[in-house]
Amino acid sequence: MNYKDKEFLITGGTGSLGKALIKRLIKDRANITVLSRDEGKQAFLRQDFPEVKTYIGCVRDYERLLEVFLKVKPDYVIHAGALKRIDDGEEHESEFTKTNVNGSRNVAKAAIEAGVTKCMLVSTDKACLPVNNYGKGKSLAEGIFTSEDFKQDGTVLASVRYGNVIASRGSAIPLFLDLIKNDKQIKLTSTDMTRFFFTLEDAVDTVLHALDNAKGGEVFIPQINSYTLPSLVEACGIIAKKEPSFYIDDLRPGEKLHEDMLEKTELPRTYKVPGVNLLQVRPCRQRVDYQDFKKYDGPHFNSELWVKSDTKELAKLIEKGLKC
Repeated sequence: MNYKDKEFLITGGTGSLGKALIKRLIKDRANITVLSRDEGKQAFLRQDFPEVKTYIGCVRDYERLLEVFLKVKPDYVIHAGALKRIDDGEEHESEFTKTNVNGSRNVAKAAIEAGVTKCMLVSTDKACLPVNNYGKGKSLAEGIFTSEDFKQDGTVLASVRYGNVIASRGSAIPLFLDLIKNDKQIKLTSTDMTRFFFTLEDAVDTVLHALDNAKGGEVFIPQINSYTLPSLVEACGIIAKKEPSFYIDDLRPGEKLHEDMLEKTELPRTYKVPGVNLLQVRPCRQRVDYQDFKKYDGPHFNSELWVKSDTKELAKLIEKGLKC
């Protein structure tokens, strides 16, 4: 899609995904605005991207959101602002609810009120069959976007759900590499644990493809591979050119052994997006006509079922991710 001269507003745009989106959209000659809470990170962002406009604000504050939305008049909003640390979410559930649930509702309603063309929620695989407060909040946020889309005909609201992004903020991979290089042991919670992995570049492609194909209320899911944590450690050892060592500890609060990205109950509403490696879960109540979409007839997405054992391939993926 041609984004030249289109207005984009990214909530939480000083994070890893926000910066990667900015790099891509600048190449596409789009106009970009970031709304976030941290003025310090905004100052650093403007040093790297002086053409980006920034506004201080929080998604918890509907009045501020609407004020900025009406001033900027964005064509597209990408809602990436969220609290994300799982262990913190188990301890501070009310704060996670205020940001991830109430904040998402505020973004959706402000987008509708301001006449935004499309608004995309960045969700997570932890929203699928959630067991922790972060995942439960993101699952509710997906539902809010789908519900708010159905209530009106102006703004298209949809969600994109994906797994772990290599070398993003909070990623364990840079820590693993540092520990291996310094001959220190890595702490793992289980040798059986699996996770979905892809790069920041892949994440940007996924978000923009979802934005292009959204018609209202859908959840978009990339078809990506998963790996065991020992495979991840071994791949990091290949990159560091050292033999890694690890020990086993217990699961952290709110942690799953395997992640889900597409559950069985969603399969009847799941279709392939033409031309890209992306699935579309349609809302239960559909208002639009879909054309050229074929039914997805594969299994559900559980990271235990989609494991790849090629550590050399994973090492290449990590090296690619570190360059993003």
